[in-house]
Amino acid sequence: MHHFLFVLGSNWRLSLAELDNYLKYSQNKGKIVDYSANIAIVEFEKLHQDRQYINKLMEIQFILGGCQKIAEIYDFIDIKTIQDAFPIQINKFRYVEKSRKKILHIIDNLIIGKQGIFPKVYESMFFATSIYPNLYDDKYYSDILVKHFLPFLNKEIMEILKQKGAEKALYYQYPEKNIKSGNLNPIFPHHIIKYELLSQNRAEIIFGFTEEGVYIARTFTTDDPNFKKRIDEERPYKEFESAISPKLAVIMLNFLNLFENRENKKILDPFIGNGTIGLFAILQDFQIHGSDINNQKVKNTIRNFYWLLELLEEEIPPFINKRVLNHDARNLSDAFELDFFDGISTEPNLGPFYKKKPYYTQAKELLDMELEPLYDEFFREAYQILKPNCRICFVSPIISTVDGNDIQVNIEKLARKNKFRLVPLLDLNRINNKINQKLKFGKQHVKTLIDAKKGQIIKRKLYVLEKQ
Repeated sequence: MHHFLFVLGSNWRLSLAELDNYLKYSQNKGKIVDYSANIAIVEFEKLHQDRQYINKLMEIQFILGGCQKIAEIYDFIDIKTIQDAFPIQINKFRYVEKSRKKILHIIDNLIIGKQGIFPKVYESMFFATSIYPNLYDDKYYSDILVKHFLPFLNKEIMEILKQKGAEKALYYQYPEKNIKSGNLNPIFPHHIIKYELLSQNRAEIIFGFTEEGVYIARTFTTDDPNFKKRIDEERPYKEFESAISPKLAVIMLNFLNLFENRENKKILDPFIGNGTIGLFAILQDFQIHGSDINNQKVKNTIRNFYWLLELLEEEIPPFINKRVLNHDARNLSDAFELDFFDGISTEPNLGPFYKKKPYYTQAKELLDMELEPLYDEFFREAYQILKPNCRICFVSPIISTVDGNDIQVNIEKLARKNKFRLVPLLDLNRINNKINQKLKFGKQHVKTLIDAKKGQIIKRKLYVLEKQ
């Protein structure tokens, strides 16, 4: 089929936007042809023609922050066939039996062979079956796919492998209590690494559902969450309460659209804090610069940078400690040359870390007196030091209040005032919208996206601005 399945992160809208942005602006151009709340189906323009396309997929996996796994698709079964084979209520078993035989015939043809999931039969074989539903809160997933379709797949695939000549064929067994309750997550990336499921005689076989049907794919590359977690948690200095996640840091860097020759691209984080964005900018080969009004945070960031470079066993770039300055973001042009940076990625001051919701009047005073003037001056200075047509990717706060109303800075107004264009995060001309309201985007392009957990008082709202 020459289509590939991307497993999205928990914030699937943000992951989808990042992926579409990459497919639009990188050398590996392509398009998302189908999606759910868990997967995106991608058709590349030329990548599949490259004999080393698996290596290219591994590079893409490393670059993307919101992608858990990438799998190659081998076949597709329409949703009616699945629902006929595994109905919510069985009325006529002969229809069920006929549809299940059709599914088995498809699976049997793609398991073994030069163009199959397993190129050949091995003496010992192991597989894990992962079902990604259209939506996790779908009753069909918990009541039918988990309790009936998954056991069916495990049993039949194991039998097919034995019939084809495998002396030993085993499958990954999910906890029985999760199967009985219907509350089941597919295996995580660290399971793939632990069980060596990228080996030739082992595989994760994905059944990824959308509204249209199920895509059958084999995972070829996966994220290494343990390494990102190590960078985030073991660095010498961190603000656990307020630091952004590694995934969001990487996603923000990708929205700068600097996918080629990254080692020559100069990035600035003018609110660098303890350096989360800077650390992952180093990991992604950028030339990172930073500043912060808090001198102690500047020192902490420099120490974090040295720690990461030693961990990576890389040479310390000359003058790296000169690239992180104790400086106010409202006067950036005093510290950096005009038209110097290829991109700015940052999380400005979001206000205090609230342990309980403030009143609306308190939050409004914070925005009017502190945050809006700060952002206004930051944009003015950023315009001076950013190269023409280059981007800022940043977050601003949405504050939930006791009164029940959310309040936020009017970023669009400040952007226009300082000659920046607001760039939509997702171009809906490039994605076929869905029927299900939970998956459907509005009629307009998606201008911004929110990154927040349920009940969070301060939500992060992601913006991309381009210098006009």
